[in-house]
Amino acid sequence: MWKLTFTSFAAGIVLICLGASRASAGDAVAPGQKIFTDNKCTQCHAIDALKIAKVKSDEEEKDDDEGGKKVEPPDLGDAGKDHDAAFITKWLMKEEKIDGKKHKKKFKGSEEDLKVLADWLATLKYDVPKKKDK
Repeated sequence: MWKLTFTSFAAGIVLICLGASRASAGDAVAPGQKIFTDNKCTQCHAIDALKIAKVKSDEEEKDDDEGGKKVEPPDLGDAGKDHDAAFITKWLMKEEKIDGKKHKKKFKGSEEDLKVLADWLATLKYDVPKKKDK
């Protein structure tokens, strides 16, 4: 009887440990996401689908092409729907345009970080509601 109790107890401990390790692995941050946050991309952009919020910045975003009208930078949850990693890399280096405009800031990280970031952004294909400019 005690062997059955001990075996059941041991099996329960193993299952709890396996569940905890899976939760930890699922909570790991992708390298591209870490680069995204470390390079302060969240000062302008959010990725709501991944619960990455835009942080308040001291700088007000103004787009001079819109006559000084405030333009809200997009949520990047769907960045990979229309653009591949090669395009995103050029966009972040201000070598490409979207709607006739270049990215506001040139990426200042390493070439390797840029590749990891662009590859990660290209995987983001969530449905993101489109917001109108303010």
